[in-house]
Amino acid sequence: MERRGEDIDVSLARLSGLRLPADGPLDSLLDGTLAAIAPQDAEDDIALLVARVRHRPS
Repeated sequence: MERRGEDIDVSLARLSGLRLPADGPLDSLLDGTLAAIAPQDAEDDIALLVARVRHRPS
């Protein structure tokens, strides 16, 4: 999440440093991500997109 007055590289490093589970409900994944990166007093809206890859049987 980009923050005002913060270099975008710092924000990207924070996001890429998250270790999130690959399974479980997507709602839990989103909640955990927001808790890890979003300050409680965020001034702007936040949008997250999550997707899970499903492998097809060969």
